[in-house]
Amino acid sequence: MWQWLAALAAGAGAAQMAVEVSSPLNDYNLSYDRAERIRVFARSQADFANAMIYVSGRKSGRWSLPEPIGFSDPRYSDTDPWLTPDGRTLYFASNRPTADRPDKKDLDLWRSRQSRDGRWSAPEHLGRAVNGPGPELGPEYHGGILYFGSARKNGRGGLDIYAARARDGGFPDAPELLSGPFNTVASESDFTLSPDGRRAVFWRMIGDRGVLHIASRTGTDWSLPVPLPEDVNIGPFNFTPSFSRDGASLRFASTRPRPGQAEGMADIYVVKLGRMPN
Repeated sequence: MWQWLAALAAGAGAAQMAVEVSSPLNDYNLSYDRAERIRVFARSQADFANAMIYVSGRKSGRWSLPEPIGFSDPRYSDTDPWLTPDGRTLYFASNRPTADRPDKKDLDLWRSRQSRDGRWSAPEHLGRAVNGPGPELGPEYHGGILYFGSARKNGRGGLDIYAARARDGGFPDAPELLSGPFNTVASESDFTLSPDGRRAVFWRMIGDRGVLHIASRTGTDWSLPVPLPEDVNIGPFNFTPSFSRDGASLRFASTRPRPGQAEGMADIYVVKLGRMPN
C-alpha cells in the first residue's frame, strides 16, 4: 500500500493556477457544491488580515464574477469557507463576537445555510463544545463528522486535526483528536476527504514549510501519509486542499512565488492526481 500511495503521489501532474479565483491578494480555501454550480473561496490581505468569503454561481456554463457573500461585515474576518456537497450549508471560521464573549478576537467555527431564493442566513455559532479558548481553523463536514484544526492541551503539538460528530442538528459533544496517523508533534490542519472517502489530504509543517500529504483508507485504518511531490509542494506554505467531484483533481492554495505577486501571498492551484486502483 505504501508503494502504491507513493506512486499515486508521484503521478500528480504539474499544478495549474486557477486564474479565475486568484488575484494579487491572498486567495485560498476553494470549494464547490457537488453539481459545481456554486463555488466559494476566501480572500484576504497579507497575513490573512481582513479576510472575506467570496461566492460565485454558474449558469449556462459561465461563472459569475466572485462577490462577497451576503452576510459579510467589514468589522470581522470570515475565513476558511467550506461548502457542503448539496450546496446548502457553508462552514467557516470567523472572529465575530458571541453573546458570551463580546470582546473575543480568536477564530471560532460558524455556519450559514442557503435558502431556496439563494440568500445565506445570518451566521450561526457552532457552540462552546466545538469552539475552545484558542483558534479553530479549516472546517470540513463529511459523513456526519466535522473536521477542523485547533491547538489544545490534549493535542500532540501545535495545531492538530479534531473530529466532532453531529447530533441533533448541532455538535453538542466535545471533539476528539482524529484517530489514525494524521496528528504528530508537528502542526497539521485542513483535513479533506475524497468524494468516495478513500483518500485524505492535509498539510503538515515540515521544518518551516507547510507540505501537503496524502493517505489512503485501508479497511478501517489509514496508510501512513506521504508528501505530494515537490512540483506540487512548491513554496513555503501549501494548504486548504479539496478534491474535485470525481476525485481526480486536487485544488489547493500555495504561497509559491510568481511574477506580479507579493511574497507570502497565496494563489489557488489545481493538480491532477494519479489514478487509484479498484
